[in-house]
Amino acid sequence: MSFSTDVREEILEYYNKKRDGYIIKAERFGEYLTQAQYKNELMDDFEDYFEISNLTEDEIKTVIKGVFLSTGCIIDPNKEYRYEATFKNKACAEYYLDLLSLLDFTPKLVKRDKANLYVVYFKEAEQISYMLSLLEANRCMLNYEMIRVEKDVNNSKNRATNCEVANAAKTINAGLLQIEAIKTIRNAGKFASLTDKLKFTALLREEHPTDALDKLASYTEGKDKVSKSGLKHRLDKIMQIAEEIKNNK
Repeated sequence: MSFSTDVREEILEYYNKKRDGYIIKAERFGEYLTQAQYKNELMDDFEDYFEISNLTEDEIKTVIKGVFLSTGCIIDPNKEYRYEATFKNKACAEYYLDLLSLLDFTPKLVKRDKANLYVVYFKEAEQISYMLSLLEANRCMLNYEMIRVEKDVNNSKNRATNCEVANAAKTINAGLLQIEAIKTIRNAGKFASLTDKLKFTALLREEHPTDALDKLASYTEGKDKVSKSGLKHRLDKIMQIAEEIKNNK
C-alpha cells in the first residue's frame, strides 16, 4: 500500500459526513478543478471560488482535500520528499498554485507533455508535513515525521543517539496530541470562546505542528512574545479544555 493511499484512507476515515453544504461544495470544487478541460467549465457553479480572498479557512482546507483526493500524491518519504497534484488545464493548475502560495507553500508548475497534464509540486520536507496537517492526516504525519527524523539522524555526520531520536519522537507526538485537542475544540464550536492568548497559541501550534516548545517560542516577538514555559502552560490549558469537551459528550 502506498503512502498516498494511507493518507487518503485516513482523510476518509475521519471525514465528517455531516459537514455543511458549503464545505461539500468546496470539496467538489477541488476535485473538479483537477478534471476540468477548461476553467470556464467551472465558472457557472463555482465562480465565487476563483476569488481566493473570499474563501474561508475551512473552504481553503477543503478545496485542498478535494484536490488531494482526486489526483494528489505524496511520495513515500523513505524514497524522497515530494508532493504533487495533476491538472488537465493550465489555468486551473495556476489557480491551485496561487492557493498554495497564499498558505506560504513554495510550489512549482510543470507540464508533462506526453500525458498532457500540468503538475503542481513541491519537495520541501517541512512543507509536506504542513500539507499533511492541513489534510488532517495526523497518523500519517506522525509516521512521516518519524521517518524524516530517522533519515536526518542517519545522514548526519555526528550521529544522534537513540535517546535523541526518542526525544524527537516524543516532541512530535506531543505536538500532534495538541493539534488533535485544537481540532476537538474547533469541531465543538468552542474555538471562538477561547481567550486571545489561547487562540494565538492554538494558531501558532497549527502552523508549526511538530516543533519543540523552544522553537515555537522563537516565532513569537514583540507584544506577543511568549516564553517556553508560558507556551507549555497555554497548551496544557488547551488540552484540558479539549478533555472536558470529550468528557461532556
